[in-house]
Amino acid sequence: MPDDLYDRDILAWSIAQAERLRRVAAGERVNDVDWANVIEEIESVGSSQVDAVNSLLLQALLHALKVVAWPDHAAARKWRNEIDLFLDQARVRFTPGMAQRLDLSEIHRRARKLVLKLDMRRPPRPLPETTDLTLAGLLDESLGADALIARLRPA
Repeated sequence: MPDDLYDRDILAWSIAQAERLRRVAAGERVNDVDWANVIEEIESVGSSQVDAVNSLLLQALLHALKVVAWPDHAAARKWRNEIDLFLDQARVRFTPGMAQRLDLSEIHRRARKLVLKLDMRRPPRPLPETTDLTLAGLLDESLGADALIARLRPA
């Protein structure tokens, strides 16, 4: 296997490495496993999944805050529908080991910042600077778009 296969064709590299690892698992001595990159790729799998859930939660909060900021906007119904979609996808991809790596306060802060940068041709209604939402609450199957929006409206 060429030394630069990892850089040239990650798919071909991963197929070749998987075959070598199967041989190792079967008890065969294999000397050409690309251990450094295998380890790096295994670590990146977990990070990628956390990043995906983080992104989905950010999108859900972003859309909910847009509805809070501009409840009468023509796109508000679309935003509501997308909130449910993003939450559903986050719930499907979430695993308990991710909890310690997802900072809901930071996700909320970023979503709020992004909403306040939007040019919607009219100023937004007030948005909460912080949230009392928990990760468990946000991922709870019973929390839908309308409930999330209600939780994000300032008191």
